[in-house]
Amino acid sequence: MTEPKPPVSMPEEFQEPRTLTPEERVLRYEELRRRSAMSRIFAEARNPAIAVRWVRKDDPNDLALHEWWGFVIAKEPNPKAPKEKRRFNTAIPPREDGTYVCGDVILMEIAKDDYDFYLNQNRAMANSMISDGQKAFRDEAEKLEVATFMRDKTGRHVG
Repeated sequence: MTEPKPPVSMPEEFQEPRTLTPEERVLRYEELRRRSAMSRIFAEARNPAIAVRWVRKDDPNDLALHEWWGFVIAKEPNPKAPKEKRRFNTAIPPREDGTYVCGDVILMEIAKDDYDFYLNQNRAMANSMISDGQKAFRDEAEKLEVATFMRDKTGRHVG
């Protein structure tokens, strides 16, 4: 006589979905709402000392510029690790080689202090370009003896 075989369990993806209880449905819908509201290119490093940025992977000039600034391609040491144990919190999973690619962009990382320096440097340069442009305009107008004036944020003449 043969012994009965234990039931073969099917992988989870082949099992029929079961009906959810009202409480489970509320939790499931909340999870689906949260995931659908997240941008596909959302990414952040779990380590607060690291900043991440998406860079066009098919543009060698953009890649070279970011590498010159100090960015490196962000890699996940264990791409099969559960989402909570990964180095980066992203909307997309890492590829088998550990990189994060979404369409034509790849995730790169840099030390947060260096990234903050670049952001502040760009902001200061943009502000100086505005003030230098205004000064050059006033200087040129003064040479041509054209009256100029400035306004404050409310629109009143200042000088």
